[in-house]
Amino acid sequence: MAGLISTRLSLRWVPDEATEPTDTLVFNVGSYFMDLRILKADQSIDWGMAGTRDILDQAPLKCRWNKIIDSLGEAGSSDEGTFTKLPNGDDLETGSMPCPHKNDAVTEFEEVWKTLEPSKEFGKAWIVQSLDGMTFLGRIGDAFLGMRQSEDGFGARREALEDGAWKDVYVVGKVPSVKEFSDSVDASKWTIGQEVELGGVAFVVRAVEDI
Repeated sequence: MAGLISTRLSLRWVPDEATEPTDTLVFNVGSYFMDLRILKADQSIDWGMAGTRDILDQAPLKCRWNKIIDSLGEAGSSDEGTFTKLPNGDDLETGSMPCPHKNDAVTEFEEVWKTLEPSKEFGKAWIVQSLDGMTFLGRIGDAFLGMRQSEDGFGARREALEDGAWKDVYVVGKVPSVKEFSDSVDASKWTIGQEVELGGVAFVVRAVEDI
């Protein structure tokens, strides 16, 4: 998951067999991340989170993700993983964390990630955060993620730009849609820390970089 945008190919709780029960999309832009994992079986949220990312080491790459919002109720906590490049170009992430189907016992895991090639037509990748801190929106090329944590629960949406129009991929709960503001957004002049308005709501630019 070292790339700007990536998807997970498999998860293995050692020593079990590898599986992939989710459709996962992850954004890593600057020092911020968004990670949405949707269960294939019923299109519910398996795990959604967003926050900051620290690079702890480069050889091999080791990252820490500090969760500001978390659908599992673990906001404020952190996870770490170490990445190794596989012969086919994918990334193997290893580490340990509580395993849901093992009574949350801390268990070694292996995840295989594939870096996706974003559309460069739109120039900038970005992540913004609402002023109350509880909503994150992000766009990289033709992909959009939105997540919000509130008293009503955790909402998330994923959208994709197809044939010039934004299409819903997954929508769970109430989260702003990129369709509400995509035509009026020009991120080319955004700077980190700048306050911007999207769909009539104020957000702070947390990360922006060239694709």
